[in-house]
Amino acid sequence: MEIKRFFAPQSALSNNLITITGDEFYHLSKVLRHKIGYKIIVSLEDGKDYYCTITKMEKDSCEAIVDDVKDNPCISDVKITLFQAIPKGSKIDLIIQKTTELGVDEIVPFYSKYTNEKKFNIERNKKIAVEASKQSGRAKITKIRDVISFEDMLDMLLKFDLVIMPYEHSTEGRIGDIKKLKTAKNIAYIIGSEGGFDALEVQKAQEKGAKIVTLGKTILRVETAAIVALAIIKYELGY
Repeated sequence: MEIKRFFAPQSALSNNLITITGDEFYHLSKVLRHKIGYKIIVSLEDGKDYYCTITKMEKDSCEAIVDDVKDNPCISDVKITLFQAIPKGSKIDLIIQKTTELGVDEIVPFYSKYTNEKKFNIERNKKIAVEASKQSGRAKITKIRDVISFEDMLDMLLKFDLVIMPYEHSTEGRIGDIKKLKTAKNIAYIIGSEGGFDALEVQKAQEKGAKIVTLGKTILRVETAAIVALAIIKYELGY
């Protein structure tokens, strides 16, 4: 039987025992119907995998003894953040799911000039990130931030070693050609909504140091662009 993965805060570990509570305990006990003696993997905030055996089941929690600790193979020393202009409907679900599977560390949604969708259910999207992190065997959950303005997004760009901005009207400049990509440890990339970016938005991002690139000759859907850009970044980094 496949060993299931669960997440818990670092404080859940004490005296070689891990306590699982909240939504993760509900999933463990009510959905998967795990019992005493079941083997599980628990990922804590240190990015390691704790191989455990359930030893106690309570009404609202369970305890598992740690049998072994291993480094998670998905952990990278490069942090990647996606700044995503909110797309229409459920497209954000696919973006969160697939970029999480590919290893994005953080997703920050924002409003751009051409954003038409105003709703962003952060709690629901956090759950999508949790499930995608489990499915892909990651030891850390992709962080989902609340929506910010385009101007606030620009202010955040200064903290990154490298910022990449695919632009549908750019005809030259590929992600793989960026020399700094090989040495950067904190990378951000920016994806627009269905209407793409206004020329002034691109100019403002460039003034903050963003590298404008093309993803090819064809115009990609927003969800495709978010996934493709990350896949190229990961490939060029050798992950």
